[in-house]
Order: sequence, then C-alpha cells, then structure tokens
Amino acid sequence: MAKANHRVIMLADCQSFYASVEKSTHPEYIGKPLVVSGDPARRSGIILAACPLAKQYGIKTAERLGEALNKCPDLIVVRPHMEEYIRVSLHITEILQSFTDLVEPYSIDEQHLDVTGSLALFGSPEEIARQIQHQVRSETGIYVRVGISYCKIVSKMACDIFAKKNKEGIYVLPAENIARDLWPTPIREMFMVGSRMSRHLYNMGIHTIGDLAQTPLHKLKSRWGVNGEVLWRIARGMDTSPVTPGSFHQQQKGVGHQMTLPRDYASWDEIKVVMLELCEQVGSAAGIRGSWVMSLVYLAKEQIMTILQVSHGRREWMIPRILRMKCTKPLMYCFFVIGTACLFVELASP
Repeated sequence: MAKANHRVIMLADCQSFYASVEKSTHPEYIGKPLVVSGDPARRSGIILAACPLAKQYGIKTAERLGEALNKCPDLIVVRPHMEEYIRVSLHITEILQSFTDLVEPYSIDEQHLDVTGSLALFGSPEEIARQIQHQVRSETGIYVRVGISYCKIVSKMACDIFAKKNKEGIYVLPAENIARDLWPTPIREMFMVGSRMSRHLYNMGIHTIGDLAQTPLHKLKSRWGVNGEVLWRIARGMDTSPVTPGSFHQQQKGVGHQMTLPRDYASWDEIKVVMLELCEQVGSAAGIRGSWVMSLVYLAKEQIMTILQVSHGRREWMIPRILRMKCTKPLMYCFFVIGTACLFVELASP
C-alpha cells in the first residue's frame, strides 16, 4: 500500500456526455433543455442522457420520454448518434494520451489516467487536471470533471462524490484524508453500492462509508462472501490495480442488437417483425466476422424455439417456412420483455 499511495491516478468524467456532444454539434441547442432519447416522433423510449438544464426540471436518466416531456413540454429531444459519440470519445482519449501513455477507458465517457510520471513535465495534479479540462473543452466542447487520488477506486469516488458537485470540477482525495472526507458520505453514494445493497446495509446498521469500513470483515464475508470483502476494500480505499491501456478493447465474444418498442407488443405477428429486423442487424454484424449465425427465438411459456435466419459472411438465408421445434430446456436465445426486445445469438466458428 505504501508504494501504491505514491501514485497519482485520475478519473476524467464527461458531463452529460451524449447531450453535451449534441449541443457541441448543434450550437442552436445551447441554453435549452435537451435530452437524448429513443424516438422523438413517437414520443417513445427512455432518456439516455439529459443536459444540466433538463435535469433542473427533475428529468433523470433512464426515465421514460413521455414522463420527461410532461415535466418540460419545451424539452428538445434528439435521437442518439452513437458513431459521433464514439468519435468524440476517441478524440478525448487522444487528448488524455498527450499527458500520459497510461490511459484506460472505463466507459465511453470515463477514463482513468496514471500521471505519476508526468508531474515533472506538466506540473501538479491539479494543474494537469485544469489543462485537461481546458484542452478537452476547447477541442470538443465537452466539460470534464476530474477526481484525483492514489488508486482507481478512490479517484472514481473522488470524481462522483466530490468533483461533480464543486464549482471547479476537480477534487483531490489523498490517502490521509479518506477517513475525514470519504467516510462520512452516505453509503448509497459509494461505488458499487446500489439501492438494493443500500437497504441491506441499512438493516445491518451501516449508514455511511465509514460504518462499512469499520465493520469486521468476517461479518461481511459471512453474509456476501467475496463480494463482502470487495465492498469492505472499496470503503477503505484498498486498490492496487494498475491503469492498463487497451484493457477496454478486448476481443468481442458475442454480437447483439436491441431496440425499444413504441408500445407493448402482444401478438406473435407483431413480435415476429421485430425479431426479423433484429436478426438482420445481428446477422449483418456477425457475418462480417465470417461466422455462421443461426438466429433463434425462444418463447418461454410455449417452450417453442423458432429458427428465423441463417447467415454466413455477407450472405444470409431467410427461412421460407418458419421452423418451430419443441424444447425441453429453457435455452433463452432470445430475451423478450414488455416494451423492449433484445436478441442474442450463438456464434459458431467458421
């Protein structure tokens, strides 16, 4: 731990990333409440991102678009443009790599940096963070918040709990200030703790991160096993994992596609149209890899598996007569819930 504490690790987080990219691309949206969502014309889908102005109306990520429009009738709704978001994210990665070669994407809008070896070139951690903010803002129009600490876990919490809430958008949380600054924080704000886990911890009398950090480890392990130890280590800021460039870009193991439906579909004739479209999307993406793909639909209640499409490379064959077979096991190649359809296919080697 002593050596790890000498590291300087940052977590750079883009504010309302999708919405910020849209405003940067369309200056006419600046100063107006905006969300990125499914289908504006049909007023369907969920909120993928909301700009700070939209959040002032109480609009939250993952709520239904109709509910958001009720809160703010003048809300600007745009469909997602993932190619543009990926392009901007990669551009931000290049900016971060100009400060250090140790950059590890955590998600499309969050990236870890190890700037330990860059201090002599670029100044103090706070100065580097301000330079990053300025360069990203000037080149992409995106505002970046930066958490700074000695490890990835604590830099993540420094960003989420503190940097996102202060005016400068930068927060330094050294190891010696963990007990003073981090431990009084409500347990629901800790990294890796959701609403359900919060309720379990409340029932154990654990209300703050400090309460969890000071709970005997054997008590947590007896209830949650290794996950209990993981939570205990997070609360105590124990993380020696390195910032590893390229770890986010591992070999793809599966191909999938999904869509949000404009309404609830109940009949097989309606569902079949959606599934055929999903099959086409998945088959096209997987076929480029030269794999044989068989698209299957499994209906749990009827235990019926339907073969809709077979494809290889860029060639595909639609099954002229829908083939159905009785299944004895719940294969679940297709997952279908009210309002959303998702298709998963199994890839076979060529």
